[in-house]
Amino acid sequence: MDNSLRSALLALHRSLIDHERRAYEKAHGRTSNAEFLQVVAGDPALAWLAPLTALIARLDEVDDGEFAGKCAERAQLSPDVAFAYAAARRALRAPRSGAAN
Repeated sequence: MDNSLRSALLALHRSLIDHERRAYEKAHGRTSNAEFLQVVAGDPALAWLAPLTALIARLDEVDDGEFAGKCAERAQLSPDVAFAYAAARRALRAPRSGAAN
């Protein structure tokens, strides 16, 4: 998979976490990295970040993990799988309409 999608999502995630940390520390005082990680993981007010975090992790698994290897193996055995797998990978690399430059 093209790393541009992953990189863009990581940059968004990092920016959101930095923003939320500044707001949290303004209200609660400075926290260590470990303390803030616990806040992100456990504070219901930050639960809305979980889907983005999970998406990044899942994209990593799909691209680099056992899943990609198994798909590639099956693509060698089935033209239907080969075409579907290629289409999915192209879609992950495709520029998004309406994306900011």
